[in-house]
Amino acid sequence: MQDRYVADVGDFGKYGLLNFIASETKFRLGVNWYLTSPTPKEEKSDDGKFYKYLLKDTKYAQKLGVCNKGLYEKLQKIIREWDEGKNPEIRCLKQIEDHNILPKGTIYHNNELKENNRKDWLSRSIRNLSECELVFFDPDNGICVKDDDKSTKHVYCNEIRDYFENGQSLVVYQHADRTGKFNNVLLDKKDKLIKELEIINNQIICLRYKRGSARAFFIIMQQEHSVCITKAINDFLKTKWGEHEHFTKI
Repeated sequence: MQDRYVADVGDFGKYGLLNFIASETKFRLGVNWYLTSPTPKEEKSDDGKFYKYLLKDTKYAQKLGVCNKGLYEKLQKIIREWDEGKNPEIRCLKQIEDHNILPKGTIYHNNELKENNRKDWLSRSIRNLSECELVFFDPDNGICVKDDDKSTKHVYCNEIRDYFENGQSLVVYQHADRTGKFNNVLLDKKDKLIKELEIINNQIICLRYKRGSARAFFIIMQQEHSVCITKAINDFLKTKWGEHEHFTKI
């Protein structure tokens, strides 16, 4: 995650999903931002620039806004102040943490992940979020199936396993790759997670979010959490989020 992504259309779906699950299950939410700084090349890209849905009253915006009006208005306020230049630094994760974008009581791990601090950074994260029943991972690119500590843009299976073995259920962000066969990639990673975590098929759900760049979320459940989280996901898909096909189950 990077500050420049705050309030883009991907963020709206992300916070909508997390709010719904946390509200339905009453689980305390923990967020590991996997915070990184953009490279000079990334700063010139279009990443994080899909925020116009908050500024223009289009049918597209309306179909999103009805999913969670309160969330929409909070993100809209951030983007309007930022876009109008009232406060050029307002578009940042601190705004998300300080303005109840996620449920009250959410705990955040917001230390920046760098190439040379991963082991210590991960240990701090596990300690900081130990009180949470539900933990969200927000890496730029998603899950890397090869356990390797070189990329700050990925979460690795061994890191997911460390949390899961603590008894926590997890939500993991996954961005599309460039293969053009995203659903196949998601199914392959789902199979990899089942094997690595030694879980059964009903302990993992994959939701694809179809607005902006292709992206998805893996919901990985402790067996004792699976009934209530699965119900929350099914209820979520019965709302406008699913009715308008913003989210679909893979």
